[in-house]
Amino acid sequence: YRDSSLAGIDLAGQPFELVGDVLGLDSAVPVVWQNRLLSFYGDTLGPNRINLSGSGAEIDLTKSGVPDRQLPLRFFTEQEGFASRMVPLVEPGFVWVETVVPLLADIDNDKEILACRYVVHKTLEEAVETGYAVFDELQGVFVPFRRIESNRPHKSARAVPVKYGDVAGYCLQPWERVTRTLSAFSTPEDYDYYSCLTAIDPASATSDACQIAGRNYEIERGSDGRPQLKWRRGALPYDAAVQKQLLKEGYIKADETWLSLIELGSGRRIGDFTGSISYNRYRDRWVMFAQGNTGEIWYSEADTFTGPWLYARKIIEHDAYNFYNPVHHPWFDADDGRKVYIEGTFTAFFTAKEHKKPRSDYNQVMYRLQLDDGRLYMPCPVYRVRHGKDGYRLLTAEQIDRASRWPDVEKVEFFAFDSDFDKPWLRAVYDHAANEDGEPELLFESSGGDAPVFYVIDSGDGTVEKPAQCDIFDELLIRKYGNVLRADNALLTFDPEIRLDSDLYQLSSTASQPGRKP
Repeated sequence: YRDSSLAGIDLAGQPFELVGDVLGLDSAVPVVWQNRLLSFYGDTLGPNRINLSGSGAEIDLTKSGVPDRQLPLRFFTEQEGFASRMVPLVEPGFVWVETVVPLLADIDNDKEILACRYVVHKTLEEAVETGYAVFDELQGVFVPFRRIESNRPHKSARAVPVKYGDVAGYCLQPWERVTRTLSAFSTPEDYDYYSCLTAIDPASATSDACQIAGRNYEIERGSDGRPQLKWRRGALPYDAAVQKQLLKEGYIKADETWLSLIELGSGRRIGDFTGSISYNRYRDRWVMFAQGNTGEIWYSEADTFTGPWLYARKIIEHDAYNFYNPVHHPWFDADDGRKVYIEGTFTAFFTAKEHKKPRSDYNQVMYRLQLDDGRLYMPCPVYRVRHGKDGYRLLTAEQIDRASRWPDVEKVEFFAFDSDFDKPWLRAVYDHAANEDGEPELLFESSGGDAPVFYVIDSGDGTVEKPAQCDIFDELLIRKYGNVLRADNALLTFDPEIRLDSDLYQLSSTASQPGRKP
């Protein structure tokens, strides 16, 4: 209150009492359900006690200033007024909700229910259970109906509503896919996992087989010899830990890593980019907000849900403070998607910070990002597309979509730009001739009326030097039609079949009106 007053912020209508008797919250899991915006959390701190079984609240969208000035929470509470335990198990331990999704009941397919997946940890490192629960509106808690003894550790499994083929489902982070029914959601052994690994019988295992968690696997490789990632029913999840083991034991090479992002300004690489993914209508791409080093959030974008994810920019950093489990609120996107909101946990935990920030430590902080900021110019893949007998064309995803040419895509040739981003040193490249027997003819001059294929970094003075205004790390660049970015330093994949189901993000003007209030 003091700091806000000194900053000249109007505090009229702001609550001065503790809402839900809550001082601190960990890791938000928001969801739109029955025209209401709910948000569930991990560890929840009160003035004289702690809730280690998660809490939940409804965000009051009838209040003014949401989300720019406030995010008014109305908690589900116990009789004493403190935030209720969302998954009230008898056994001790940390209960962390990983994802919350609206689903169709299996008996009555017209009935929508709200379900969650949670994990129980005995300690921060030791997991003992994965469970599935259905939300009981009257009690204001999740009631478990399937509990599995499991040592799988907690992961923030952000759910994205999608359609693929004729199927309505969810993509869960990291890289799981499931149809939108309760039985499918609660049967992880039948999930689709994005993986290059196939299980094999020990008797048929060759020297190329790898052993993970006591089972034998082979890496499926394509005609180009590189690992072939695709959706596989009941496969071993291909997560950062698995990839790290395969790399360490020599089963994959450094340029065959898929879970990897490269920061454009520094060339730094992170080896696990689990984050919050959603589709953005302004960028017309899937966008990701991922954790970098301690306290950092990186921004990346891709043509499809599965990629190609490679280049990123650091958009948030904190001085020796941690900021983790970022989540994008797509329902708050404004100005046709130019303005987006990212929430995360702000804490001194897992750092050497000695002095914690009062009333802010171990709590949620919301950031607003302008995607039309000139500093956020991002490269896009340029694909090599089969053309004729032995020829090819170089096209961006937008051009491939218009021509329905995804089946003809051979690989990502390099990264360039699909706009000049008001940068004088980004020059347009035009496709003058589609050669059916070899390379296409690409030039800097238009033949009259044709649109650019892509843009490259080139000052136009005939030199090969990168312009001083360009902040991209030199070693990421190669010379081709000007300066472009490498695409041979990681495993790049794409799946244009997965499409966003935006209906599950919609909130009408009567949002927060129906249903029982917390």
